[in-house]
Amino acid sequence: MRIACPSCGAEYNVPDRLLSGAARTLRCSRCGTDFALPRAEAAAAPPPPAAAPEPAPESAPPPPTAEPPVAPTVTERTPVAQDQSDRALLGAWAASVLVVAGGAAAMLAFRAQLMAAWPPVTRLFAVLGLA
Repeated sequence: MRIACPSCGAEYNVPDRLLSGAARTLRCSRCGTDFALPRAEAAAAPPPPAAAPEPAPESAPPPPTAEPPVAPTVTERTPVAQDQSDRALLGAWAASVLVVAGGAAAMLAFRAQLMAAWPPVTRLFAVLGLA
């Protein structure tokens, strides 16, 4: 099936097997726009072939097109990939919280050295009641 990008009009040949099944999103390789792939109804069984056609006489090849079609990128997130990315995001958040908590603990543990090395921090500890 021939699909056109709604943004720039680039046309792509998309195999019929991609049109059936779960909904998919395409990304135009020319402009980068994401758009939904139109869903096709289940294709009917192809009609039985008639007699074998006679070979066509040799003719000149068709003239080349100005720009060959580029296959679009099909992005599909499976539940397993979704679960793995959610776990990775949760792990990144946990690591960030640990780094911030470790920094705060280090500031409290070494507050005397911090106040001696950088006197303006004394006001912060005074506001917190730790000076």
